[in-house]
Amino acid sequence: MVHDSITANRTANGPSARIGCSKATLSAMDPALLQLLGSLGAILVLAAIAWALRLGQPPLLEDAAHARALARQADTGFDPAEAALSRDRAAAILTDGEGRIMVLRRHGTHFAARILEPGARARCDGEALVVATTDRRFGEVRLDLAEDSRSWASRIGALG
Repeated sequence: MVHDSITANRTANGPSARIGCSKATLSAMDPALLQLLGSLGAILVLAAIAWALRLGQPPLLEDAAHARALARQADTGFDPAEAALSRDRAAAILTDGEGRIMVLRRHGTHFAARILEPGARARCDGEALVVATTDRRFGEVRLDLAEDSRSWASRIGALG
Protein backbone atom coordinates (compact mmCIF):
# COMPACT_ATOMS: atom_id res chain seq x y z
CA MET A 1 0.00 0.00 0.00
CA VAL A 2 2.77 2.39 0.80
CA HIS A 3 4.30 1.59 -2.55
CA ASP A 4 0.99 2.33 -4.31
CA SER A 5 0.68 5.74 -2.62
CA ILE A 6 4.27 6.67 -3.58
CA THR A 7 3.62 5.66 -7.18
CA ALA A 8 0.39 7.65 -7.22
CA ASN A 9 2.17 10.66 -5.70
CA ARG A 10 4.97 10.49 -8.29
CA THR A 11 2.44 10.25 -11.07
CA ALA A 12 0.56 13.28 -9.79
CA ASN A 13 3.63 15.44 -9.20
CA GLY A 14 6.12 13.91 -11.64
CA PRO A 15 6.54 14.06 -15.40
CA SER A 16 2.84 14.42 -16.07
CA ALA A 17 2.74 17.64 -14.08
CA ARG A 18 5.68 19.04 -16.06
CA ILE A 19 4.03 18.28 -19.38
CA GLY A 20 0.91 20.08 -18.19
CA CYS A 21 3.04 23.10 -17.29
CA SER A 22 4.75 23.06 -20.72
CA LYS A 23 1.40 22.99 -22.47
CA ALA A 24 0.29 26.01 -20.47
CA THR A 25 3.47 27.89 -21.42
CA LEU A 26 3.10 26.85 -25.07
CA SER A 27 -0.51 27.98 -25.22
CA ALA A 28 0.47 31.32 -23.64
CA MET A 29 3.12 31.80 -26.35
CA ASP A 30 0.83 30.92 -29.25
CA PRO A 31 -0.67 34.43 -29.67
CA ALA A 32 2.77 36.06 -29.44
CA LEU A 33 4.24 33.56 -31.88
CA LEU A 34 1.33 34.02 -34.27
CA GLN A 35 1.74 37.79 -34.06
CA LEU A 36 5.46 37.50 -34.79
CA LEU A 37 4.91 35.22 -37.76
CA GLY A 38 2.07 37.39 -39.06
CA SER A 39 4.20 40.54 -38.81
CA LEU A 40 7.11 38.85 -40.54
CA GLY A 41 4.81 37.65 -43.32
CA ALA A 42 3.35 41.14 -43.78
CA ILE A 43 6.82 42.69 -43.99
CA LEU A 44 7.87 40.15 -46.62
CA VAL A 45 4.72 40.82 -48.67
CA LEU A 46 5.32 44.60 -48.56
CA ALA A 47 8.96 44.12 -49.52
CA ALA A 48 7.92 41.97 -52.49
CA ILE A 49 5.41 44.62 -53.63
CA ALA A 50 8.05 47.38 -53.34
CA TRP A 51 10.52 45.25 -55.30
CA ALA A 52 7.95 44.48 -58.01
CA LEU A 53 7.11 48.19 -58.38
CA ARG A 54 10.83 49.07 -58.39
CA LEU A 55 10.32 51.46 -55.49
CA GLY A 56 13.42 52.78 -53.82
CA GLN A 57 15.64 52.02 -56.78
CA PRO A 58 17.41 55.00 -58.29
CA PRO A 59 16.22 55.98 -61.76
CA LEU A 60 18.49 55.57 -64.77
CA LEU A 61 18.56 57.33 -68.10
CA GLU A 62 17.39 54.88 -70.73
CA ASP A 63 19.12 56.49 -73.71
CA ALA A 64 19.90 59.86 -75.31
CA ALA A 65 16.24 60.33 -76.32
CA HIS A 66 15.18 59.94 -72.68
CA ALA A 67 17.79 62.52 -71.62
CA ARG A 68 16.51 64.93 -74.31
CA ALA A 69 12.92 64.50 -73.11
CA LEU A 70 13.94 65.21 -69.50
CA ALA A 71 15.85 68.30 -70.64
CA ARG A 72 12.76 69.60 -72.46
CA GLN A 73 10.66 69.00 -69.34
CA ALA A 74 13.15 70.88 -67.16
CA ASP A 75 13.28 73.91 -69.48
CA THR A 76 10.77 74.23 -72.31
CA GLY A 77 13.02 76.75 -74.08
CA PHE A 78 15.87 74.24 -74.28
CA ASP A 79 15.74 72.16 -77.46
CA PRO A 80 18.56 69.59 -77.15
CA ALA A 81 20.64 68.95 -80.25
CA GLU A 82 23.33 66.71 -78.74
CA ALA A 83 23.37 64.51 -75.65
CA ALA A 84 26.06 62.45 -73.96
CA LEU A 85 25.18 59.99 -71.21
CA SER A 86 27.44 58.96 -68.39
CA ARG A 87 28.34 55.27 -68.49
CA ASP A 88 26.41 54.64 -65.25
CA ARG A 89 23.33 56.35 -66.83
CA ALA A 90 22.92 58.54 -63.73
CA ALA A 91 23.76 61.81 -65.50
CA ALA A 92 23.91 63.44 -68.91
CA ILE A 93 25.20 66.58 -70.56
CA LEU A 94 23.37 68.21 -73.46
CA THR A 95 23.67 71.17 -75.82
CA ASP A 96 21.04 73.03 -77.78
CA GLY A 97 21.16 74.91 -81.08
CA GLU A 98 22.04 78.16 -79.31
CA GLY A 99 25.18 76.68 -77.76
CA ARG A 100 23.78 76.44 -74.25
CA ILE A 101 24.83 73.46 -72.15
CA MET A 102 22.62 71.62 -69.65
CA VAL A 103 23.58 68.96 -67.14
CA LEU A 104 21.13 66.37 -65.83
CA ARG A 105 21.79 64.36 -62.72
CA ARG A 106 19.88 61.93 -60.59
CA HIS A 107 18.23 63.56 -57.58
CA GLY A 108 16.35 61.05 -55.44
CA THR A 109 13.76 59.35 -57.61
CA HIS A 110 13.85 62.05 -60.29
CA PHE A 111 16.36 63.97 -62.37
CA ALA A 112 17.41 67.56 -61.78
CA ALA A 113 18.74 69.84 -64.51
CA ARG A 114 20.74 73.06 -64.71
CA ILE A 115 21.73 75.17 -67.68
CA LEU A 116 25.35 76.11 -67.25
CA GLU A 117 26.09 79.81 -66.94
CA PRO A 118 29.37 81.68 -67.25
CA GLY A 119 31.37 80.78 -64.16
CA ALA A 120 30.61 77.07 -64.34
CA ARG A 121 33.75 74.97 -64.07
CA ALA A 122 34.69 71.61 -65.53
CA ARG A 123 37.69 69.37 -64.98
CA CYS A 124 38.67 65.92 -66.14
CA ASP A 125 39.32 63.24 -63.57
CA GLY A 126 40.63 60.31 -65.56
CA GLU A 127 37.89 59.50 -68.05
CA ALA A 128 35.29 61.36 -66.01
CA LEU A 129 34.10 64.92 -66.45
CA VAL A 130 33.36 66.75 -63.20
CA VAL A 131 31.10 69.79 -63.65
CA ALA A 132 30.51 72.44 -60.98
CA THR A 133 27.57 74.72 -61.76
CA THR A 134 27.24 78.26 -60.44
CA ASP A 135 24.41 76.96 -58.21
CA ARG A 136 26.29 75.48 -55.24
CA ARG A 137 23.11 73.74 -54.01
CA PHE A 138 23.12 71.64 -57.19
CA GLY A 139 26.54 70.25 -56.35
CA GLU A 140 29.10 68.75 -58.65
CA VAL A 141 28.06 66.37 -61.40
CA ARG A 142 30.37 63.50 -62.31
CA LEU A 143 29.92 62.04 -65.79
CA ASP A 144 31.98 59.12 -67.02
CA LEU A 145 32.15 60.03 -70.70
CA ALA A 146 35.39 58.21 -71.60
CA GLU A 147 37.21 60.02 -74.40
CA ASP A 148 34.50 62.71 -74.75
CA SER A 149 35.29 64.24 -71.34
CA ARG A 150 38.03 66.57 -72.64
CA SER A 151 35.90 68.01 -75.45
CA TRP A 152 33.01 68.69 -73.06
CA ALA A 153 35.40 70.30 -70.56
CA SER A 154 36.67 72.67 -73.26
CA ARG A 155 33.09 73.55 -74.28
CA ILE A 156 32.22 74.40 -70.69
CA GLY A 157 35.45 76.40 -70.34
CA ALA A 158 34.42 78.45 -73.40
CA LEU A 159 31.30 79.66 -71.54
CA GLY A 160 33.51 82.13 -69.67
